[in-house]
Amino acid sequence: MNEVISKLSPARQIGMLSATEVLSAFAVTAIAYLLIFGVDSNFWNVMTMAFLIPWVICLPANFYFINQRKQLIDMADELKVTQEKLQQVNKDLQRKANIDGLTGLANREYFIKLFDERRMKSVNNVLMIIDADHFKNINDGYGHPVGDKALILMASVFRRILRKNDLVGRIGGEEFGVLLPDTCETEGEIIGEMIRHEIESTLFEPQEGIPHRITVSIGLTGVSSYEERALPMRNADSALFEAKRRGRNQCVLYTHGMRAKPRPFYEAGNSSGRIQISV
Repeated sequence: MNEVISKLSPARQIGMLSATEVLSAFAVTAIAYLLIFGVDSNFWNVMTMAFLIPWVICLPANFYFINQRKQLIDMADELKVTQEKLQQVNKDLQRKANIDGLTGLANREYFIKLFDERRMKSVNNVLMIIDADHFKNINDGYGHPVGDKALILMASVFRRILRKNDLVGRIGGEEFGVLLPDTCETEGEIIGEMIRHEIESTLFEPQEGIPHRITVSIGLTGVSSYEERALPMRNADSALFEAKRRGRNQCVLYTHGMRAKPRPFYEAGNSSGRIQISV
């Protein structure tokens, strides 16, 4: 009933409410008067007043009530719209906080967060770290905007090759991380080769009519759900270093004892003058 009334114009709402209240007051007054005094000479005078006076009271009161009710409904609607806008703004801010602005892939922090979550859900996983070969030559030779286009091109290849439930993120300047859930190492090597071949085969022209072949080196390793995150990250990085050492443009699976990538920090050695790499 309230929904039906609320759909009427304010004037009709006021009229219906006032009429209902007047008739109710009239009926109550009539019944009370008859029970107490019966039908006497004042009965109709009283009934006339019982009919007119409620109109004088109800009309302005209901006008105020309907007007206040309308204002509350409008405020509630505005609040709902504002909440929806805030939710959308929060979603946009969350997306910007988690997504790399250039490639549209997960950024490093979000990739690591999802990596920890998703590797726990399956027994066999494969982690790949993919690095563009000689990327500095592109930035130095053609400029950073052209380098950005190369990264966008690589991101498009990942989207084209990888499966829907695979995780990919930009974890460094020209370095990408990929988690393949429910995947064995052999399958991971096949997917890695597909990515490597697709990037190498994709046309990239830093300048019109001047092609430049982009190649990547890929290090991959199996990931168990119970392992500390640092272990598969270090193993994949070691395999990537091995791929670079072997000449780049290849996919290498980590094997036990594979040499780790040296850190870029050097310390002076002992009196013999040797330089030691801080590992």
